[in-house]
Amino acid sequence: MRRATRSWPVLAFSLSALLAACNGDDGPRQPATIAVVSSGTVVGTVGELLPDPLQVRVTDNGGSPVGGVVVTFTVAEGAGTVTPAVDTTDNNGNASTRWRLGSGAGTQRVTASVPGVSAAATFTATATAGAPAIVAVNGGDNQTAAAGATVATAPSVIVRDRFNNPVNGITVFFSVVAGGGEVSAAGATTNSQGIAAAGSWRLGPSAGANRLSALVLASGVTANPVTFTATATAGAAASVVATGNTAISAAVGTLVSPVPGVRVLDAGGNPVAGTQVTFTASAGSSVVGGTKTTDANGNAAPDGWQLGTTAQTYTLQAQVGTLPVVTYTATARAGAASSVSVSAGNGQSVPVGRPVPIEPAVRVADSFGNPVAGAEVLFEVVSGGGSAVSRRQVTNAQGIATVGGWTLGDDIGTNPLHATVQGQNITGNPVTFTATATAGAPATVSIASGNNQTATVGQTVALPPSVVVRDNRGNPVPGVAVTFLIGSGGGAITGASAVTGANGIATVGGWTLGATAGTQTLIARVNNLPDVTFTATATAGVASVITAQSTQNLGNVVVAISQAAPSLPSVRVTDAQGNPVAGVTVTFELGNLNSGSITGATQVTNANGVATLGSWTLPTTTGIVSVVASIPNVTGITFTANMVAAAATRLVLVSSTAPTTGAAGNTLNTVVFRLRDAFNNNVLQSGVTVTLQATASGGTTPVAGTIATNNPTTTDANGQVTVSWITGTGTGSTQTLTASAPGLVSASATAVLQ
Repeated sequence: MRRATRSWPVLAFSLSALLAACNGDDGPRQPATIAVVSSGTVVGTVGELLPDPLQVRVTDNGGSPVGGVVVTFTVAEGAGTVTPAVDTTDNNGNASTRWRLGSGAGTQRVTASVPGVSAAATFTATATAGAPAIVAVNGGDNQTAAAGATVATAPSVIVRDRFNNPVNGITVFFSVVAGGGEVSAAGATTNSQGIAAAGSWRLGPSAGANRLSALVLASGVTANPVTFTATATAGAAASVVATGNTAISAAVGTLVSPVPGVRVLDAGGNPVAGTQVTFTASAGSSVVGGTKTTDANGNAAPDGWQLGTTAQTYTLQAQVGTLPVVTYTATARAGAASSVSVSAGNGQSVPVGRPVPIEPAVRVADSFGNPVAGAEVLFEVVSGGGSAVSRRQVTNAQGIATVGGWTLGDDIGTNPLHATVQGQNITGNPVTFTATATAGAPATVSIASGNNQTATVGQTVALPPSVVVRDNRGNPVPGVAVTFLIGSGGGAITGASAVTGANGIATVGGWTLGATAGTQTLIARVNNLPDVTFTATATAGVASVITAQSTQNLGNVVVAISQAAPSLPSVRVTDAQGNPVAGVTVTFELGNLNSGSITGATQVTNANGVATLGSWTLPTTTGIVSVVASIPNVTGITFTANMVAAAATRLVLVSSTAPTTGAAGNTLNTVVFRLRDAFNNNVLQSGVTVTLQATASGGTTPVAGTIATNNPTTTDANGQVTVSWITGTGTGSTQTLTASAPGLVSASATAVLQ
């Protein structure tokens, strides 16, 4: 088929030659030049067929196309292919081929040549990389760095097409997949070399393997994603931690077991081997093998730590360089009980039948003199008829055991008590305590007289209060100091310090109540005994002060029919000390005849000294109104309200000098109109627009007058308009001046012309 196609150019060439011969030409035209007809510079993808054919034109020396010329297309650079490699020009001198680019990215060339023509036509193509096909590590794999540190080389990958050409502009996402840590600039784009690199890779805090994934965000890419591996090693020693309980307890003089140790870690918590640790024991204790080196797990411990012979707190410190010290604390316990002795409570003297003020106590110690805790001690009364409570005790941390209580018998004299430590070979066991029983001491204090009295505030109660002091058997105790002091309510006392007499009674000099009405108290105090409290009721004095309980000045109140005052007058009556006085008659009166009306004018104060007027109906006239509340012999309290006019409802003529008759064309005296409410109160409202109209009627040829002022005009601050009115003409006519305003009843002034 291709061979048949080739016959057409040959036939065309023969026909051309024949025609040329017929025209008298010397012979066939010879090719002189070959030139590119299609684009000479193209861009395509490696390994792909260019969409448009390569086309050249062969011409003779005169520039005319030459048909039938064999053109050879040759791949000069780039290893691509052309099909066909040889073509013959048509009648227009054109020949063409198709070009499949080679697999290498970059510049590729194809030449077209004709025998006998020295200069070939050249086609140049820029071959770009194909779609990403494979990704691989470019750098930064298999690194080693300290845990938590950043690897030296940022991980990078290279992306290539199927011909191994680097692919530019491909997005790669880096992410940590194992070991923790973090990556910066996780999203990267390949450069012209096909390389994409992460910003940095910081390893996780733990020693061991770390992995980072690099994923190409494209389909059809083999080996995707790429995994980078890095090994995190322990860093420098950053902390020292105890490997056991830092609070230890052991017997004095013994070795601590287990031996305290520490673990050295880097900043990420990884154990650090080969680090020197120095162990130092506090005074009194000793350490064996105080300098050690940490093992593979970062652990180190001394060979031993022996406590001293004193029951106290000892410390062992572990030091690594300048890092914070780890401290173990050991509490050295006392050994077995070895001796017992008196600690407190021996040789006391108390009244018969009373407990000793200081409970007997013993101290138990070990062979080194250290107090022994937990030793059982039994306390027993030997003679004297007394008794002990909580007799079986256990020594505390100070080696002390104290009996719960020891009460002496009824017999005056010596009472013995034994304290026995349970155990063998204890020096000083048992311990004997002795106490002397004496006569009784004050045990109770109570009221003798003078309680629950009543007096006026500021007055002295009639009967001075007194108390009686007794011992535990109810006997009065003389010579006991009693102090009297005010408990509540204020007031004053005389003879505050007293001493009980032979009957055990002590009496205050006098008790004057305070200024506040109500319950008041007086306290009688004896050392070491509960206080005794006397109560008295203070009543209010004579009513002498009246004060307002409600608002005295009700402010502006707009007049209205049967209007109750916004607040009823209320007063409080007290005595001179401010105590409310109940049962006082309070009289309420109107301040003037125009102040409205009241009911319940006479009231009696309640328990709080308060009295309130029954009712107050305000008037419909304007001005200050008032109610006065008073009690006998005391200046009253005045409650006031300022009654103001309601909204204006009409205009009225208020000029009293305007004549009713006059000569034609004269200016009459000034005419004044003003605003009033429904109750005929003047309304002080400015700015109301008033329209004035002059008319005339009756008489001979009446002509209305004129108004020598603004019309319409507005009311002034007093709610008034003032008009100069010039009457018209017409003998016997009635001249009228009318003032009106929207929504208001109008008003008129008239004059009859003579």
